[in-house]
Amino acid sequence: MLSGVAHPPRSSERCEATLEISLDGMLVINACNQRSSANVSDVKISVGVGSTPSKIAFPDGWLFVAQPSDELTAFLKQHGQHDWMGKLEKNVTAILLSCIVILALTIGTFTHGIPWLTEKVVAYLPDSASKMVEDRVLVSLDEQLFEPSNLTLSQQTMIRQRFESHLRALGIDEDVRLLFRSSELGANAFALSHSTIILLDDLVALTETEQQLDSILMHELGHIEQQHVMKAIVRPSLLSLSVAMLTGESSGVIDNLAGVGVFVANNGQSQQAEREADRFASDSMWQIHGTNQPMVEMFELLQESSENEAEIPTWLSTHPELTERIDSLKSAH
Repeated sequence: MLSGVAHPPRSSERCEATLEISLDGMLVINACNQRSSANVSDVKISVGVGSTPSKIAFPDGWLFVAQPSDELTAFLKQHGQHDWMGKLEKNVTAILLSCIVILALTIGTFTHGIPWLTEKVVAYLPDSASKMVEDRVLVSLDEQLFEPSNLTLSQQTMIRQRFESHLRALGIDEDVRLLFRSSELGANAFALSHSTIILLDDLVALTETEQQLDSILMHELGHIEQQHVMKAIVRPSLLSLSVAMLTGESSGVIDNLAGVGVFVANNGQSQQAEREADRFASDSMWQIHGTNQPMVEMFELLQESSENEAEIPTWLSTHPELTERIDSLKSAH
């Protein structure tokens, strides 16, 4: 006999009950001074998950609810019902294996799943999306950070024509726009989301040879060819969505910790994008000039110019350390 609670037909009333089980397969509920019986083949048994109660629904509407017990387990087993979750909850080995699998899946989601999904999302976005983003970002940069370039028109034309000749040598048919600006940001260059590279005057002044400047333009071209800017826009959204799905309703503390996690994970992917752009630039330099030495020299010049700047921890930086990048270039080809 099983003990539990019962609910009469079409009623929310709850009363203590017992369930008698006869040898011929008949089940009898005794509850609320009433009795109800049915053959075991006519009732509907819902096995509880883990420590949750199991329910037995009778054809006439009575519902018997029983907490987990040895008697209930024996009854369920006798009638072909198994509480697998309850067994798993008590199995330490199964719990440890489950934790390992969940941890591996979580790590895999962030290290492989999100980058893969980012690639797919960006690939399906229309060109108009990256063009719209680029146009709006350029307007904002020109309003807030950039000034017109101080390079002469002939200097700009010479650099632009040289760059276009390299595009033809690499077999790149798309129209990549090269713009010149002046800024207090120092020696730098930027790739926008669609097909625009912005070259700052201070970077042009820092270079000692045309080939060194070529290496920087090839690096920025690598960002455009591999759609790194659009990926950098899509990826944080996917990371944040994944964190929200994992944590559900979260407190402010969890939100802040999740934000830090997304920031660090995104920076790691940004560093990977810089390495990919470096490889693209190095391969392009070998194809155009037969060597990537000018790129090594350019990075060394950038390293010398930034010696007085405070060091940023690698996990906070969006770029790999210049020493690492130089060593990687020297070992290429």
